[in-house]
Amino acid sequence: QLFDQRVDDNYVALMKYEIERARMYYDRAKRGVPMLSAESRLPVQSSLDCYGKILDKIEENGYDTLTKRAYVSKWEKLFEIPFSWYRTQDIAKILPLPWDGDN
Repeated sequence: QLFDQRVDDNYVALMKYEIERARMYYDRAKRGVPMLSAESRLPVQSSLDCYGKILDKIEENGYDTLTKRAYVSKWEKLFEIPFSWYRTQDIAKILPLPWDGDN
């Protein structure tokens, strides 16, 4: 399957499982961001946010990582920085971004 670059139901199920697992690890890591020194929080939060967006792109591509590249553009990354910064602030615990839910 992999060598033939064939995206079938088994491959999609594997990718869904791996994405769910990656998001679990990202959520765990996000809980540790406030424990970092102030100057380390933004780069770590930004990385978590951008890498999380790559998972969204994989889903948008129909879980095809064999023939399609999942990436976040430079502009998308730049657009995300203010939101990442906000998430590092104490106020974000009280007033989270609307799309962040319980994270």
